[in-house]
Amino acid sequence: MLNYDHDQFIKDIKTMVNLVKNFDPEVILPVARGGLCFGHLLSEELNIRDVFCINSIGYDGEKKLKNIRVFNIPIIKNKKVLIVDDIADSGETLKEVLKVLKDKNPSCEFKTATLFYKKDSILKPDFTIHEAKEWINYFWNA
Repeated sequence: MLNYDHDQFIKDIKTMVNLVKNFDPEVILPVARGGLCFGHLLSEELNIRDVFCINSIGYDGEKKLKNIRVFNIPIIKNKKVLIVDDIADSGETLKEVLKVLKDKNPSCEFKTATLFYKKDSILKPDFTIHEAKEWINYFWNA
């Protein structure tokens, strides 16, 4: 198990700011709940006040569910939107979130950002930092 602490998180926020600056997002859209801390601090660092949230449920604890539920879908017009989450594990959650958002917001440009990703994820985030090789214990889950 990897213990992901606050100090590493702060370093990773700085790294992510540099990765996404050429995209120049206008909206930060965290996927609740894993992306909330990440989205909040990233929006502060990028000075973006348009922060919305979308919910998804794909896990029950460490157990992956059969179907991903996406709800609380924001309506956004003509913006560059950065969808953020803690990890692209299987990639199914980000894929489903992107599908739902594109259906509801066809005038937006979407990019994805995660702190971690798994090599075999079906969707590789546009911006990511660490490859996940084990279960991650995030400090915000304490």
